[in-house]
Amino acid sequence: MSDLRAVIHSFARQLLRDFAPDITRDARGFKKQVLRLVRQGLPPGRGRPRDPRFDTAVAMVNQGKSVKEVMRRQIPGFDQLDTYTRYLTEKGLRQALARRRRLLVDQKSNRKLPPENQADLPPSKKGQGCVARHGVATELTLPT
Repeated sequence: MSDLRAVIHSFARQLLRDFAPDITRDARGFKKQVLRLVRQGLPPGRGRPRDPRFDTAVAMVNQGKSVKEVMRRQIPGFDQLDTYTRYLTEKGLRQALARRRRLLVDQKSNRKLPPENQADLPPSKKGQGCVARHGVATELTLPT
């Protein structure tokens, strides 16, 4: 802990030296800005931490793989699971994908979160499945 105290003390001295005019102009505003920037740079960030397995699943869906294909790749023995467990795991992934899509839309409209927190998920395509508003997973099959 004493190393942290020394680093912070050194950081504060450097800020005082390098930004003296800004500090004399508005000390309170400068301190608020420094604290905000330090908070942004340290974990935890906004929201739930990302799960690398889900990021991989998003990438696979972006490549055109179906949710079932993603589940088969990521869950060993997925086809041997009972029907209800398969249903729940698929539903969970579909809901997570929908949440990520909504987050992306919200971020594009608000632009409040930094770009590194934005997901690159394409909008939902017809015929590729959806999650109804009431949380029931359904597969859409459109006539060709």
